[in-house]
This record gives sequence, structure tokens and C-alpha cells, in this order.
Amino acid sequence: MTLDESHVEAISNIAATLYCLNRHEEAEQHWVRAIKLRPSYLEAVEHLVSFLCSVHRSAAAVNAIEFVQGSLKIRDESGVPRDPASETASDADSSSTTTLADSNLDSNPDSYVLDSEASDSPDRRFASMVENSKAPGFGSSGYRIPGSENGRMMLLIHAKGNILYSLKDIDRAAEAFEEVVLIGAGRQFRGIRSLIQRIQTVLAPRDPMSGRHPGSPRESLSAPLLLTPDKAKLTAQFVFAPTGGQLPGLQHVSEGAHKKSVVATTSNSLLSLAKIYQDAMSGGGVSSGLARQPAGVGDILSLYYLSLSLQESPSTANNVGILLAGVQQTSPAPSLSVSDLGQAASIPGIVPGSGLALALAYYRYGLTLDPKHVHLHTNLGSLLKDIGQLDMAISMYEQAVACDGTFDIALTNLANAVKDRGRISDAIKYYQRAVAANPDFAEAVCGLSTALNSVCDWRGRGGVLLAGGKYDRWHVDDKGMLQDVKSRGQGSGLMQRVVDIVRRQLKESASWGRGLLQEQSILQLAAQLRDASARSSDRSLDLEAELRKWAGRPGEGYRILRLIERATLAAMRRWYQEKHIMGVRSPGPYRRPKPPVSLTIPSAPTVLPFHTFTYPLPAKDVRMISQRNALRISFSTLRSPWIPATVYEPPAPPSPHLNVGYVSSDFNNHPLAHLMQSVFGMHDPKRVKAFCYATTVSDRSVHRQQIEREAPVFRDVSAWSSDRLVDQIVKDNIHILVNLNGYTRGARNEIFAARPAPIQMSFMGFAGTLGAEWCDYLLADATAIPPSTLRPHRINLTLGDVFRDEEDADAEDWIYSENIIFCRDTFFCCDHKQSADGHNEKGMTWEEDQRRRWKMRKELFPNLPDDAIILGNFNQLYKIDPTTFRTWLRILAAAPKAYLWLLRFPELGETHLRRTARDWSGEGVARRIIFTDVAPKQQHISRARVCDLFLDTPECNAHTTAADILWSSTPLLTLPRYEYKMCSRMAASILKGALPKGEEGEQAARELIARDEKEYEEFAIRLANGLSYRPRVFPASAGAGV
Repeated sequence: MTLDESHVEAISNIAATLYCLNRHEEAEQHWVRAIKLRPSYLEAVEHLVSFLCSVHRSAAAVNAIEFVQGSLKIRDESGVPRDPASETASDADSSSTTTLADSNLDSNPDSYVLDSEASDSPDRRFASMVENSKAPGFGSSGYRIPGSENGRMMLLIHAKGNILYSLKDIDRAAEAFEEVVLIGAGRQFRGIRSLIQRIQTVLAPRDPMSGRHPGSPRESLSAPLLLTPDKAKLTAQFVFAPTGGQLPGLQHVSEGAHKKSVVATTSNSLLSLAKIYQDAMSGGGVSSGLARQPAGVGDILSLYYLSLSLQESPSTANNVGILLAGVQQTSPAPSLSVSDLGQAASIPGIVPGSGLALALAYYRYGLTLDPKHVHLHTNLGSLLKDIGQLDMAISMYEQAVACDGTFDIALTNLANAVKDRGRISDAIKYYQRAVAANPDFAEAVCGLSTALNSVCDWRGRGGVLLAGGKYDRWHVDDKGMLQDVKSRGQGSGLMQRVVDIVRRQLKESASWGRGLLQEQSILQLAAQLRDASARSSDRSLDLEAELRKWAGRPGEGYRILRLIERATLAAMRRWYQEKHIMGVRSPGPYRRPKPPVSLTIPSAPTVLPFHTFTYPLPAKDVRMISQRNALRISFSTLRSPWIPATVYEPPAPPSPHLNVGYVSSDFNNHPLAHLMQSVFGMHDPKRVKAFCYATTVSDRSVHRQQIEREAPVFRDVSAWSSDRLVDQIVKDNIHILVNLNGYTRGARNEIFAARPAPIQMSFMGFAGTLGAEWCDYLLADATAIPPSTLRPHRINLTLGDVFRDEEDADAEDWIYSENIIFCRDTFFCCDHKQSADGHNEKGMTWEEDQRRRWKMRKELFPNLPDDAIILGNFNQLYKIDPTTFRTWLRILAAAPKAYLWLLRFPELGETHLRRTARDWSGEGVARRIIFTDVAPKQQHISRARVCDLFLDTPECNAHTTAADILWSSTPLLTLPRYEYKMCSRMAASILKGALPKGEEGEQAARELIARDEKEYEEFAIRLANGLSYRPRVFPASAGAGV
């Protein structure tokens, strides 16, 4: 230092010595001075960045790296950064680098930057650079450094990317990772997109005639390259063929550990970059800052393939598997073989060459690299579960939990899987472990709540304050005791946590697509919509002006997607009119509007629509949960590679009959088939032809066989892809397509989202709104769906209607966006008359029926007193809530001869309900609760006669069970608790349909349909105490009720 006070190496060594002496502030000052004197002395930069990160000054570390980048960046004569390999500026240049002129000294250490004003002159600073400009590879990185230093620069920029990612500055992190990749690629590409195009070109199948690769890259959105792991590992050899598969940017870096580290860093940068794009694609919102974001799955896969070829990584294999699992295409035959896929070809549900088959191959390949990789085990389990291999999925989840017993996702997935297998006790334990590991993990919290409610273990359930305590009034504390919310004035416990999660997620979902409606996108979207909806009744609508009103408002993306779906329907209608009404010979083309490419897949709330049946939620939340699920289904479908560019051709006018298609996964031994098995053969063939599309394989039950036999057209489409099924529906000339699933297990709602039929509706499968543009009508009645719960603006034909009804989007009290087809009585379909054992019923007298009831009662409950009154409920226990059970216990207390008959549905619920009954009402009441096992269908209907009065569950009514009970002539007492929940009004609808018309039936309805909880309790007590059994002289020794 005495000889040369600017000796950079000496200054850096002094800094290192000072650091070892714990004189950190002085060490930092020396490193800063060294970097100012010579930014190309990267060893000093490495030490400074390491020190700053160690003291949690991440922003300062980023600024130091950006100062060096800005100082060393090669520029042309105008000062614009320039790549040595191109006269055109790279599209990966960082917009955030700090140049000499930009930097200054800030006293705040958390925003640390270098002071260029105090440094030596640029001429002196770069003297050594001029001397080294003839060094091999000088400037090949795009910076004024020798080629041998390229690796160090890449490591620094990669560190910057990692820091920015940890600070959630995702756009700048992506820029950093791009820069690392482009340096490693020897600056041969103008940007990441150019590299992707190169990958896709060299990996695309060769032309069979010329044997050459295609001259242009494949269209990644419609046909991503599907490669097995072995083929993907060859990517670098093809992309960097002139250097033998080695990174061109490292050809001047010495062989050894350092070079291997840099190659690994390049691979990690590709992995990080692909993961950022993958998260953006699936995470919601609009990509604004990620201007260079690849367009789709194919582009992201290309980055992963190159990453994998540079360094085999289980994390890369895992991410590729996730992507491929969602690809709905198969690889061309020449590129895949059974040997490529290992055991994939032998697993039912896996089609060789499909995205699923390849995903399975990557997961298994990743596990060969790291057999204890918890994410690989978990995702492989999810893939297996999705294709119906539940036991194999459970095994995978168990292995994941064995690898990491605190991994919340694996624990929750395992809980879900074993619950589906009927192991509810095990499921609860796994949910509890997941919540203990991560109390904020929404899926675990909601899963635990649902599981505990299904067995009536309400300890710690708490409750919510809803409508001032009108709903969910009685809460349960941690000790299992009741609390009145009207006294507490607030919610608590697990149920409050679930409701809070719902509200937070719904609020967050409103930001999906926000910022999309900029002027250019407004003009493009309006042009698409106007083209599709030409000839519609709102041609005068100023689309641009209306769209500008939506800009920046909550729900921006949701509104746009609604318009796109409505325009699709308008285009189909236009096609029909021009071809079949106006007689246009060459109509079209009728282009399908597309979602903007910057929109990403929206998330859906953790609480599913079916769960809203038993969760105390306000009307708006129930509606929005269905809407958000419909939105995700719509978007995923419209982005699927099989969706054509035009709308599907509408059917010709009925000639001679209307074609009605029914899509269901429940044409088997399922309640829906029990209720509807005769319907399809009862259509008037002169007017209507029924088409049944069964999306599950036959269980060979009598119900399936009857539907297959009697339906005019029955198609087993269980193994069909979505596009094949949609194409068949179009070929079948379907006029009305009926959804018999809704949001229940096995639903194929993507079929409806593709809009293969001009009219689509929901019936029987789901007791609530679908909240979807792909559902036009819902068949119901005014009891199940009061007109007051409909959306205020009822017209749903044109684009203008969307703008008008979106004004009601924030209203609290409506539920149904569908138009309702109101039946005169009940809409509920029953098959009891057709399927009952009629010859044993016809001609039976009242006394004979009483005799049969008494005999069955004695067989079923031999120890019950003759004067006992049997109150019953045969629903699954998840439909019972604390408020209802409290009411039942009060009824038993007020009716001393009454017994309550419940089912072990599931078995574990008996233990919890008996304990709760003792805690709340004492042993005297608790011992008058009787449990029996679930019976087969016909026995269940037959033994329902033993019950004197069926007590319905107000939170979620009996549906199929209500019809069974009424068919057995047992009276049913119900309470339509919610005006806005169809599931809580179904029994009243079914009861009204069963009662005789006229004053007698109306009087019975008034006595059996309560208006509130108090009346429900009073009716039950009066009916129970008003019935008595007295001895009668019957041959079988019986009693008679009066």
C-alpha cells in the first residue's frame, strides 16, 4: 500500500484481515474502495456480497452487484449496452443495473450503493481492462472481463437473482436468471425466447422425408414437446452441438470444481426461471413486469429440458412432472415406447405417450436421483389419486410422510386419500398433524373441519356470527360444551378459522386479471367480441367504453372471461341463424374468442361448492365459491390444446325430435341412478330422444343395466378424452345438454365449459348454483329455489346483459345466475313407483300395513317398550350440526317416550354423539338414542316404516332419503333453514310433491314444514307426544298408534 495506495488486491486482502478481526465496518469500507477502483476485481465483490448477506443487508448486496454490472457492461458508441455476439441489444439486458452515473452514497445501510463520484477517473479505473482486452474470451460475457472470469460473473448475478427472489421482486429476479443463462450460452442468443426457439427447433421430430429438423420452432401452446427423461438429458448436446454440448460461455473457464459449480448454477438459473414462469402461469393475476415471459407449457418445458441436461436434478424432474401431468395430448408414436415409460404402461388409467405417462416417468426418474425427495413422492401420489389408483396414492403419500413427518402438503393429501378410503379416524390424525406443522395451511384447516364435522366431533368447532345469530346460533367450545352466539356476540374456534379463510381467498381472487384492461388490450378484446357477436341484438353497444369502466376494478379477469364465454354462445347462435334460418351457403368462420395470453390460471377457494352445504356462510360467499370454481374450469378448458379456434357447429333444428344429452358419472349403483333409472326410457320418442354419456365404467348393477337397456342411446365414455367426448356430443346433434353431476365427485364440467350444445342445464346432481356461464338453466321449483334468491337482472343472452348484470356482482342476497325452469310441484325425480316391489303393496289395507310395521319394529328393536315413539334420521352424520342436535335432545327431553334412531353413517360418529348427548342432556336422554348400521337400499326403504316421525336435518336436508321415507308412508318434519341454500330446502320441496292437493295437503304441509328453529322443536314435541301406542288384538300381538 505504501508503494501503490491503489493496489486493489492489497486493499481487498486488508479488508479480509479486518473482517477476521471483527472490524466489519472497516472491512466493508476497504472492499468498497477496491470495487470502486476496479469493478472487474470480482473477488472483492464476492467478499462484499457475502458479508452484506451475512448481516441481512440484501438490498445493499443487490446494489453492489448491479454497480459492477453497470460499470463493466460493454456499450456501443452511444452508450447503449451491447452484446459482443450481436449488434442488436439483448432482450435480456437488465433494466435495473446501476451505472457509474447512476450510483451515489446513501447513509442508510439497507439501501447500500457505491459512490462513483468519489472514485478514480474512468480512464484509470479501466486501465487494467484495456491491458486485458486481448485476453482469451474478453467481453464474451457482455462485460469487460476475460472469458476466464465469466463463471464468477455468472455466480454473482445468480446470487443477485436468488436475493431478489427471496425479497419477492420476481421480475428483477427473472431478469437476473435470464442474464446468467445468456452468458452461459455464450451470448449466442438475443434473449431467452431465442434460446427457447432454438431448443424447440433442434428437439422437434425430424421431417420423415428430408430427415432434417423443421426450420421454425413448434407452436408451444398447441403442441409442447413431450420427451422422456433420457431424451431430455440430451438437450444440451443438440443446442450446443459445436462445443460438444458444453456451455459456450464457459469455454475459457478452467476445468475443475469451479466450472462444475458454474454449470450447476446455469442449470439452477434455468430451473428458477422456468419455475417463475410456471408459477405465473398457474398463480393468477396478469403478467406485467415479466414482459419476456414464455407463452405456455411448451416454452417452460424447453427450459426444464435444458436445465436437466446440464445437471440432473430431482427438483427439475418434479417440476417437469407437474407440468406434464396437465398436458392433454400424447406424444407422437415414434418418440415413446413402453420401455421408455417403465411401469407406466401397466397402470390402469395411464395412456402410453400421454402427459400423465410422461409425468409418471419423470417422478420415478427423480426418485432414482433422490429416493427421499418428499415433493416427488407427494406429487406422484396425487397423480395416482387423480387416475383412481387410490391405494397406490396412499402408499406414495405414506412414503412422503416417512421422509418428512412435518410436510404439511403430504400429510393433508394423505388425510384426503385415507378419508376417501373410509378411514376417517386416520384422516383426522393426519389433518391434525398437518395443522400442527403449519397452522395457516388452508387445505389442512378446512380438511380437518370437514372431517371432524363428518363424525360429529364438535369439540373446538366454535362457530360464526351469521345474520345476528339466526344461523349457527349454538357454538361448541374446546371442552365440547354449548355457547350461545347471541351472548358471545362473535365467532370462534375452527369454524371461524374456515370462514375467515374463505373470505380472505375470495377477496384475493378478486384481483385475478386486474390491470389487464389497458387501452391496447381493450381494443383487441372488443374486436374479438364484436366479431363473435355480430348480428346480436346489442350491436350498438360501445364495447370499448364499457370495458374501460371495468379497468382496474375488482373481478376484472372474471368479467372478461364471462364476456368471452357469452360471445362464444352468441357466435354459435349466429351460426345457427345464418345456416338454418337465413340459408347462408358459406357462413363463418365463427371464431371463438380467446382469453388474453397474459391471463394465468385463477385459483379456486379451498372450500369446495359441496362443502358450502354444511358451512354457515352468507349468500354472497356461497355464490362466489361456485363462481370461482366455474371460472377456473372455464379458463383451463379454454386454454386446452384441443379447443378449436372456432365455436362448435350448432345442431340442426329438431327433425323430428329434440336431442337431449345426459352426462353423468353416476349411472351405477348410486342415489342418482336409483332416482332416475327409468327416466331415460320414458321420453316420448316422437318428440325427444335421450342420449346418455356415462363417464365411469359399469359396475354391472341392476341400475346401470336398466339405463343401458332403456336409454335410446347409451355411450360408455369412461375412457374417452374430453375432446373426443365433446366431438361426439356435437356429432350427436345435441340440442340440450344436461349436467347430472354439478360439483360432485366424478364431474366432467370441462365438457360443458367447451360449450358443445346451444342449451346447457343442471338437474338433480347438485343442490345449488353452478355459478357458470356454461350452465344456462336449472330445473327446480319455487320451494327449493325461492324467486327472491335469483340474480336481479335475469336476461342472459347478449354481451350487454353481462355488463348490466355485473352491476349486481357485489349484492349480498342473491345466489342463482342461472335461469330457473320452475316445476309446478316438486322438481325432484323419484323412481319408487317403477322400482318398488309393487305386487306386495297393491291392495294392502291399513291394518295389514300396521301389522307389518309392528312386526318389523319388534324384529329390529326387540327390547324397545311397546309404547315407545321412534323419531328417526337416516342421513349421513355430516348433515347434523350442533344447533340441530341440541334441538333433538330438547325434543327427547320434552317427549319422555320418544327415542331417536340414527345410523352409524359413519361408525365413528356414534361415539361422539353419545358423549355429546351425555354432556349436554344427561344420561337419561342420551340412552334414548339408538344406532343401527346402514342397510341395503330396499331394506332401508322397507324398515323406514318402523319410524314414527322422521326428523330432518335443517342445515342440509335429506334428499334421496326424504323420498325413501315418504314412499314408506312415514311422515317427515323439516325446516328450510336458509332461504338461499337449495340443499336446506329440498325436503320441503319433496314433501309438498308427495302430499295430496287441496286443503288437506296444505294443512299437512303447515304441520310438517317449520318456519324457524323454535317452531321445528314445537312441532316435533307436539307430534311425538300426540302419538301413543295401545294394545290391540292382532294375530302377531301388536300395537296401534293413534
